[in-house]
Amino acid sequence: MGKNKSSSSSATLPTAFHRGVIFLCLSLIFFSLLLASTPPPIQKQQEEHRIALDYSDVLEYDAANAPGIQKLLGNVQLSHQSWIMKCDSAYLKEEENQFEAFGTIRITEGDTISITAKYLFYDGNTKIAQLRNTVELRNSTAVLYTDSLDYDRNLNVGYYFDTGTIVDSLNTLTSIYGEYTPRLNEAIFRNMVELTHPDFTLNTDYLRYNTNSKIAYFQGPTTIQSDSGHIESTRGVYDTDKDVGILLDRSVVYQKRGTITGDSLLYDRKEKFAESFGNMVLTDTINKAILQGEYGYYDEKKEYAFTTQRASLTDYSRPDTLYMGADTLESIQVKRGKEDIRLSRAYHNVRLFRRDIQAVADSARYFTLDSTLTLYKTPILWQEQTQVEGDTIKIYFIADSLDRSLASPNAKVMREIEKDKYEQLKGDSLLTFFADSTVREVQVHGNAEMIYYAQQEALKRYYALGHIKAPQIISYIDQDTLRKTIWNGAVEGKIYPIEQVTPDIALLSGLSWKSSLRPQSSEDIFQIERDSLGTPIPYTPKSLSDLSRFSGAHAAKNAYEMLENQIALYTTIPNDSISSLSSSPGEKEPLPSTLPIYVRRLEEQNQPWQAPSYEQLLKNNPLSKLWDSFSSTAIENRDNFSTLPSTGIPLRRHEKSVSKPSDGK
Repeated sequence: MGKNKSSSSSATLPTAFHRGVIFLCLSLIFFSLLLASTPPPIQKQQEEHRIALDYSDVLEYDAANAPGIQKLLGNVQLSHQSWIMKCDSAYLKEEENQFEAFGTIRITEGDTISITAKYLFYDGNTKIAQLRNTVELRNSTAVLYTDSLDYDRNLNVGYYFDTGTIVDSLNTLTSIYGEYTPRLNEAIFRNMVELTHPDFTLNTDYLRYNTNSKIAYFQGPTTIQSDSGHIESTRGVYDTDKDVGILLDRSVVYQKRGTITGDSLLYDRKEKFAESFGNMVLTDTINKAILQGEYGYYDEKKEYAFTTQRASLTDYSRPDTLYMGADTLESIQVKRGKEDIRLSRAYHNVRLFRRDIQAVADSARYFTLDSTLTLYKTPILWQEQTQVEGDTIKIYFIADSLDRSLASPNAKVMREIEKDKYEQLKGDSLLTFFADSTVREVQVHGNAEMIYYAQQEALKRYYALGHIKAPQIISYIDQDTLRKTIWNGAVEGKIYPIEQVTPDIALLSGLSWKSSLRPQSSEDIFQIERDSLGTPIPYTPKSLSDLSRFSGAHAAKNAYEMLENQIALYTTIPNDSISSLSSSPGEKEPLPSTLPIYVRRLEEQNQPWQAPSYEQLLKNNPLSKLWDSFSSTAIENRDNFSTLPSTGIPLRRHEKSVSKPSDGK
């Protein structure tokens, strides 16, 4: 029994020993493999963070006088991550991971940037370099020059704070303070910023600029000065390569002929045109005129101006200023020899105020070649107490003085002599002559009718009303009094005692006094909208997005072509045909009118307005078959007549004056 116990105990001892040996061997193998692996990450990061000394001709170390500082002399090269730094000499502080460099310093980062300076302090921990004295930072698009530059490698941005200059292939930019990001080609300039372009100079207090795209973003009071003019703005974007700018916050463009102002402007300096959105004001200092509207366009090369949405014109070229309001206004000018020829048009809802005349119409145009203002589509012209109507009214000026007007067809004229009493004329065409801005003579041709009041001059009392019909009626007015009337042709009519005059007798058919439509002042050139109670509704400007459908450039092309056609028409007609009005209505064929009755409206779904062709204008215009030339001398020796006022003159006594144009027989 004892033998068995001894045998069992001796068998277990080797087994426990072996297990211990095996465990020890496995542990040694595991730790040896672990120790044989790569160094700890912290150690690697520390090595990458350290500034490395690549080369130096001489290395000196003075432990007593300069502990921890290595003095490097001759062809020194230090590196830190992607930066290679070369200099003539340096002090390297390995413990602090910093160094100072002197002499000719050059820093490169691959082929993207290079920096040169005379002094450098670099901290490898913060990755910030401080460079001083004749610093140059270069990348593929520009060079930065300054005497003090701090470069933050974490953000890849260089900062200067004591004046610096950036030069690229097109522009030179200087400022007191600046930031430059070479990898993005982006620069920020502050304080006394100046951008010098070969053709202009930009000055501002804040500017962002891309040296690759050559686009500048400015903010604050800004001027752009060139030989052809200058710009004043407070915020905008300017493409210096294309010479095009977007100017915001009520900017002003000054050109040789004037200024254009708007809430926002698109300005092309090379092509010399400006497009304005929001409260545009265009001042023409040469022609002495001001255009205003919500949208505007001005082409200095073509001398073309266009404005729409509550458009207005103020023409102060003469002592009697002209004020005009319309939906749209445009003006274009060309030079022929020494003469400037200008065509101005207004459409629709035209309202005109001048001290001597006022008018309303759907459309209007003024042409300097013949000094005429033409009103289209149910126009009304007022002059003192006289009201003139017709499908079209043409007003002639001589030296800016009102000379005569021609209304046709469906011509009507009324003259208020006292309340509810009007002298009236109507017919196919009506010619009115003025002297000293006063009506002096009225001629009615074709189906003429007249209502006049007979007066006892001594008592200043009207005692009768006359209603006369004749082929032609000519009336003379002096000192606001009807002095004489000539009736040509077969005459018929009636005389009514004043007591028998009723409202239906007192007015010719189709005539009414429209004083409520008459502009009363320079501020009354827009129709006032009212609510259901009659209270005026304040005007609300259109938003900029609503104005985007207008194209001034498109309108300029059509207007320029129309003006050339107009000039061509005049140059192909003999001079005697476009001289002053002929001596009698029937002696010459009249000039055909070349204008539409009114300009087609722009519907929301339509393209910008396009001018009709010259052939369409002639074909569609009924005025081309009407007399367009009359004169105050149409009746020979009229002042020699001894007739009383309102005396009929038989046709046979004035055959020369009213005969039809000769057919050559």
